[in-house]
Order: sequence, then structure tokens, then C-alpha cells
Amino acid sequence: MFARVFRGLAAATVLVVAVSSSADAQMEKPSRFGVSGGVSLPMGDFGDIAGLGFHIGGHFQAPINDKLHFRANLDLGRYGGDDDFGVDNVMIMGAVANLVLPINTQSALKPYVFGGLGFYNWEIEGTGGGSLDDSDLAFNFGAGYDFKWGGKSMFTEVRFLSLLTEDDATNMIPITIGIRF
Repeated sequence: MFARVFRGLAAATVLVVAVSSSADAQMEKPSRFGVSGGVSLPMGDFGDIAGLGFHIGGHFQAPINDKLHFRANLDLGRYGGDDDFGVDNVMIMGAVANLVLPINTQSALKPYVFGGLGFYNWEIEGTGGGSLDDSDLAFNFGAGYDFKWGGKSMFTEVRFLSLLTEDDATNMIPITIGIRF
């Protein structure tokens, strides 16, 4: 299931890059790719069955105009499980389309806020060897800032991510650091 979702997300990313590349030539600011990773805190009921997690991801960002950007994120996360609930680990993988609003400052730190909608696949692996998986709509919002470090374009951000699962939403707070190319 993960492989099928990942292939679809990769194909969608290639399509976005191909369509936006001609528009990039006309824009002042270029489109950019980024890679990131960090820790993720499970919240609410999800925090009862899962422990601290980690996530990795990649994104493509392109300006829509001088005040607003589009960013497509691909994410993969893994959380440790709670033996009391019979959960060995939880994996999530998905994509989110975000609108990013940079906040103009004179500072070396360039803050921004963002939010968007997406689609995630999740899988819970049981301690007895069984598993449960599904795919759900998701939304996220957060804030971050861009900065230079050693001549590299870096960023850090925190966001609230909610998968709209059947009974209760599956919520988490990923804390990310990454680099843009």
C-alpha cells in the first residue's frame, strides 16, 4: 500500500515541477526544493498508543506571486508503539499542498506561516504481527523561518498535522529542520 501511494505522490510532484518550470522563468524568485527531518509529538488519543516519532520529508516550493507561495510536501513518519495497546509501531506517509505566506522583515531570520490540505496513508503494526492501515484526508498549519547557516539556505518550522481518521482525528506536532536548494 505504501509503495502505491509513494509512486502516486512522486508522479504528482514530477507533474507539479514540470508545469511550474515554465512559469519559474518569468518569476523573480526561483522555485526551490527542500529536504528535512525532525521529531514528531503524537497528540490526544494518538499519543496514548504511540510514542515520540521521527519524520523525514521533501518539498517543492514555487512563488504564486510576490506575497504568496505554493509548497507541495511529501512526508514519511514513524512512531514507536505502546505495548499496553498491542501496538509495535505506527507509520504514516502522505502529501500536503500548502499555501505559504512569507512575513517581510529586516532580520536575518525570515518568518513565514503556512497551511494546507493533503492525503495520508497510515499503518499500525501490532505486537502480535497483525496490522491495520487506511488512507485519510489531512490538514496542517504552522509557522517557521528561513535563515542562512554556513552559506546554506536553512529552515526550521513547527506545525500541527491532523489526519481525519474515522472516529477521532490522529493529531501530531512535527518539529522540523531542513535545507533548501
